[in-house]
Amino acid sequence: KQWYQRRVRGPKCKEEEVKTPQLYERNRQLRLELQMLYKQADTIISHAQAMKQSDDRKGMAFPSIKNNLRINLQRLQNEVTELRKRKATAQIKYEAEKANREGVEKEVKSLRQELINSKISSSVGGR
Repeated sequence: KQWYQRRVRGPKCKEEEVKTPQLYERNRQLRLELQMLYKQADTIISHAQAMKQSDDRKGMAFPSIKNNLRINLQRLQNEVTELRKRKATAQIKYEAEKANREGVEKEVKSLRQELINSKISSSVGGR
């Protein structure tokens, strides 16, 4: 039975099962990094606003830091979107492979049943 299961599932299905947890983990890491960058951006923006209120200077170098954070945030959001698309693609492939496997299993069962029926009919006819 194990040989049959390994044979029916195929290498594609196994590849997709291996990729899926890795995609979930990468997605989680990117979300954490994104949250950290949001917190940093919020801190820098609030600090810059406090500096503007307390001092007549124009926030010194804060706008460039703010822009860098915006760029990093956008990059991470794009990466998260790409990983979501890859995850969806992997899920579709997995479902297709699973449906294919179920079809093959049904076909094998029907072939076994036909073989059993032919053996029974040949043994009944031979008597």
